[in-house]
This record gives sequence, C-alpha cells and structure tokens, in this order.
Amino acid sequence: MKVSPQNILPTQNFLKPQTLTFILDCIRRGNLDELPPNPIVREDDEGSLVAIDGHNLIAVKLSRNEDVDVHLAKSADDGLPAISDANIQRNEDLKNKFDSVLEDRKRLEAEGVMSFDDLIAKYPDILRISESHSHE
Repeated sequence: MKVSPQNILPTQNFLKPQTLTFILDCIRRGNLDELPPNPIVREDDEGSLVAIDGHNLIAVKLSRNEDVDVHLAKSADDGLPAISDANIQRNEDLKNKFDSVLEDRKRLEAEGVMSFDDLIAKYPDILRISESHSHE
C-alpha cells in the first residue's frame, strides 16, 4: 500500500546515518532492488499508521517528497513474504514490536518527536526537508 510518509508516526527517536546514506545512494544510482524491504506499519486505536520497522526508508522518502510503499500489518504474524533475509528480519521485528510500538509512540510524543519531520531535522547533513514539509 502506497502512502505519504507524512501520514506515518515514528516509534523511535533516531535514524541510522549509514543506512540513510546507503538508501540515498541506491536511489541515485537507480539500484532500487538494493533498497531495504517495505516498511511495516500498523494502525493505532485512532486509525493512524504507526511505524514498526523501516524508519530510515520512510525518512528518506519524506525528505524526497515521495510516497512510500508500506506493509500494513494486522497482527504480529502478518509480515512480509519470507523471500529474503531482510524480509525475515523485518518479520522478526514485527513479532517483537507489534504491541510495544504503541507504547513507544506515546513515549516519543512525550519527548516531543511528533512526526518523521522531527526525526529528519536531527540529520540536516544527510537529509534535507523539502519546503512543503518544513514546520518553520
């Protein structure tokens, strides 16, 4: 399912600079088959999309003002097809985090991390927020 990264809430307060750089390099070189698997999200009680895994790819897509393909998990066992080690790892993260990400989301809100824009702002040397996403 393709969605705007603006409509996904983060559940971690960091990104991985090396992963961000790798994703950007893959996009620049046109090696899209080397990109990480689709991020996995779930809905919270209000129907908002909450990231379970794939924060770095979501952040890159947001910085580029592009929609992102996500997998909407309905349960801890509703993962990606187990066709690669990366997908298998995403599915393991899904099992481990499906319930806890809702608490993680609340903790991040208390820390002031309300959106992926807030995460991107921590990495200005790697990701540039497009004018349409700037809060200023």
